Amino acid sequence: MRLSLYDALDDNIEALTRVVTVVHPMYHLWDIIHEVVLIQEEDNHIWRFDKSGQFSSKSAYNAFFNGKVFFEPWKRLWKSWAPGKCKVFLWLAIRNRCWTADRLAKRGLPHPSQCPLCDQAEEDVQHLLTSCVFAREFWFMVFQQYGWQGCVPSPHETSFADWWRKAIKKVRKDQRKDYNM
Repeated sequence: MRLSLYDALDDNIEALTRVVTVVHPMYHLWDIIHEVVLIQEEDNHIWRFDKSGQFSSKSAYNAFFNGKVFFEPWKRLWKSWAPGKCKVFLWLAIRNRCWTADRLAKRGLPHPSQCPLCDQAEEDVQHLLTSCVFAREFWFMVFQQYGWQGCVPSPHETSFADWWRKAIKKVRKDQRKDYNM
């Protein structure tokens, strides 16, 4: 749409508003650019992820993984005898990446309001794997076969990964590979 200044000022408030809406950001940008002071020196590149300010592959690698999720038993998980899809599921659960109701809700997708197993709490990965009464019963039945009843999650567990870390310490070293199965 093309507007002349005459059209904009000719008692047409709507058109004037559109012109101001388009022109104002350009003037604002001009003010910002106008304040930039250029100096006639060579650019100095500083890599902020290393104390020396110099780039290195090692510092780039460390910067890339800054804030990573640290889970001590990950090596045992990936080396376990479990099928690949089970290992991937556990890894996703540890990282809270399973598509449970809480994650679906954040994305505005349809989801159940309560846990479909117990209907007592909101569904999230922590609840489904540790605090749901059905999950705790499942863990009890599995662990009972190996004599690991002390590893069953308490009803107040808040993190699947924390529970897993604590529980594996209760298992004898010679049985830990079986535990991570």
